[in-house]
Parts: sequence; structure tokens; C-alpha cells
Amino acid sequence: MNQWKHNSYSKKKVRGLGRRYRAFSKYIDEQLDSLPTPGNIDPYYTGYTSLHLSFSKFFTDSKKIPINARRFFVQKIINGVQHLLNLRTEEQEEYRIFCIFNLSDLEGSSIQILFTKKGMESFYQGFFGTEIEETPFLRLLHTQNLKEKWGINIPKELDVKGYEPIDTEDEYEGQYETWFIGRLN
Repeated sequence: MNQWKHNSYSKKKVRGLGRRYRAFSKYIDEQLDSLPTPGNIDPYYTGYTSLHLSFSKFFTDSKKIPINARRFFVQKIINGVQHLLNLRTEEQEEYRIFCIFNLSDLEGSSIQILFTKKGMESFYQGFFGTEIEETPFLRLLHTQNLKEKWGINIPKELDVKGYEPIDTEDEYEGQYETWFIGRLN
């Protein structure tokens, strides 16, 4: 959560932000112009596809980058998920489309498209699956913080789930909150 309250402590202008905004918008629009189709037509196919979005490809991750750039990045991803959900046909109604981003590191952001419900179940098993028996994540219930504190507009049709690691040692060190926004049910 600290990264969203980031103060750059710099009065210098960050050059090229408008160009970076336009380049990222163009990239998202090109990538999300149509809904991908599954590579396998087997009914037991639990496949998926994803679009990994690199924050550092468009915005250098430094203290000079304003919070508005991070907010724009996340909002554009959420709008892309909504666009893909609107593109679905009746036979694609089962597709689960959502975005994932971590507040501590926008570099790992992605848009996931799961073609079957089994794909969603296997995704969650992989997300929560660890070598220890206890689940390493705690479900967050304060989803309004995304809208109120960070100024992110989330359409009513989209589901929001947030998770926070219980133990921030070892493999989850430096991670704060992971958010899933899209069609999750």
C-alpha cells in the first residue's frame, strides 16, 4: 500500500510522460482488439492464455514517476478486461477474464483468459498451492480502498478479490496486496 502513497520528493518534470501514455494505450488497444481462441477443442482442456504487461517497458520504475502514471497503468488494464468481456459471444460466455496486479510490483501485471471453469479451478490451485499446509494468503475485504483512496474506477460488472500474504518472509518478501479484477465466478 505504501507504493500508492508514493511521493517523488522531486520538483523536476518527468519528460515524455505523454508519449509513454500514448505508447501504452496503443499497445493495449492492439493486443486486445479481439478475443483469443483456445488452441485445443477437447472439452477437458483446462488451457488459458495471458498477456503479461511490463510496467518498466513503458514507465521507468523510479521515484520520479508520479502516482498518476501508476494509476493510469492499472486503470487501462481494467478497462481492457472490460473490453474483452464485452467482446465475448454466447459460446465464449464461460471464459473467465481478469487482470492481476501486485501493489508492490506492477511489473508482474497480467491479463488472464481462462477458457473453462476447470481452468479457473486449476489456476486458483496453482496460486494458493504451496509446500506448506496452511494457505499463505489472507483474503482482503476492503475493496473500496481501490476506488476511494487510489481513484481507480472499477465497473460494477467486474468482481474484485484482494489477497495479502500472511507471512512476508522468504518467497513473499516485499509483496503487499495482490488484486484480481474481472470475471472471477
